[in-house]
Amino acid sequence: MKNNLRMLGLVLCMVPMYLHGGTGQDMKQTYQAVQDQSARSAEPIAAGTILPVTLNSTLRSDKSGSGSTITATIMQDVPLGAGKILRRGSNVTGHVVEAISPGKGSDEAKISVQFDGVQFENRIVPITTNLRTLASVMEVDAAQVPKSGGAEDFSGNWNLGQIGGDQVSYGQGGPVMLGSQVVGKYTGQGVLASLSSGLGSECHSVVNNNSPGQAFWLFSVNACGAYGFGDLRILHSGLTEPAGEATLASNGKAVKVGKGSAMLLRVEGSGPEVAEDRTTPSRETGQ
Repeated sequence: MKNNLRMLGLVLCMVPMYLHGGTGQDMKQTYQAVQDQSARSAEPIAAGTILPVTLNSTLRSDKSGSGSTITATIMQDVPLGAGKILRRGSNVTGHVVEAISPGKGSDEAKISVQFDGVQFENRIVPITTNLRTLASVMEVDAAQVPKSGGAEDFSGNWNLGQIGGDQVSYGQGGPVMLGSQVVGKYTGQGVLASLSSGLGSECHSVVNNNSPGQAFWLFSVNACGAYGFGDLRILHSGLTEPAGEATLASNGKAVKVGKGSAMLLRVEGSGPEVAEDRTTPSRETGQ
């Protein structure tokens, strides 16, 4: 009987310790969740936001050395939620990380680039992005030629085909179709569409579910890879390590991406923490 009482007393003494330990763990998990949520809400440009840009100068692996500055321009207003908009015409800045010519440690030409910041609300916001898709100047021009209608018709009657898919926009203000599915609308600036992981794109799906729509400009919502560049391809998008660093490769003597070529960049993170975490330096050019 005495032994049983001793055991009961020991158990009762240990119960508060277990409760305290469990409560502490729960509080730690709750605090971490609040921290994570605060970090996400503090991002000026939410992860998953698509940035449609065109290059302001030609990018070449045989002439663009490591550390060279690259700039691009936002081609369509980008909705950010909460009534905020990243305006068309905003500058995006970056740099060449590495350029390699064939025969210098590689059988193909390569160039690696990283976009570092975007102009937003009179300041430069640090960003990390990956490269979703890339299109040549010829592809960009072709996407702006109506498949039906013409110069004599009101632009609202034009039917336009997007880069990288069978998607068609039925005039300004009209629906944007992917097959028989309505995925968005065509504005005066380009395609404004919602993207889900079920549309069959090989690229990583967009995770910014709070956005009122994604700005795809002239691209199909399932565009993925390079268009109009022959054998040029996206060797590394920057989605995985080294994060934020996109590498283009070609079997030719040099990678050449002309001024006015278009890209869809997908934001992985933005704000001061991105600048603090960035560890991708420029490397020596392998020419």
